[in-house]
Amino acid sequence: MDSKDTPSYSESELLSVDAEDLLEKTKVTEADAAQFSQDMILEPAQEYTPARRESLAQMIAKMSLPQKIRLALLGNQEVRALLIHEANKVVPLAILRNARVTENEILTFAQLKNIPEEVLLTIVRHKNWIKNYFIKVALVTNPRTPLSTALKFLDHLHDKDLQQLRKNRNVSSVLAQSAARLLIKRMG
Repeated sequence: MDSKDTPSYSESELLSVDAEDLLEKTKVTEADAAQFSQDMILEPAQEYTPARRESLAQMIAKMSLPQKIRLALLGNQEVRALLIHEANKVVPLAILRNARVTENEILTFAQLKNIPEEVLLTIVRHKNWIKNYFIKVALVTNPRTPLSTALKFLDHLHDKDLQQLRKNRNVSSVLAQSAARLLIKRMG
């Protein structure tokens, strides 16, 4: 860890530091990339086997929080898929700052029911990601998306998605009722 580029925090200090502030202060360099296996940084030529994926998950589990944050900023798609489930919300937020994250990954993240609310709100604030219709649908149907945010996207949904939403028992009753009212309004 290069102390002039990245602040040094203990695990307990990291829990008390604002996530956005920590991410702003964390800078990754070529030297940071060198501390990880190339298997974690470069996109693999072939798909990961279950054994290789398990080995990767074990290596990640042994890392400190600052290492996981750096890896989230640098890691390949397989690493990002494992780190998105990290308990500390700073790690999934760091994944969203990875330059190689794709819209398909964002769609998958928006569909996760156990993702921190802050991650969903960060996706909402990203202008390019929110242009994707399927990401909007995923956010609206995700029970962790704040109600006020989900309601804002209702007008953007197609009728068939509104019909499914009004029957969806995993969303707020207010959201389901609003979808039903919007459908009635559209049908005139």
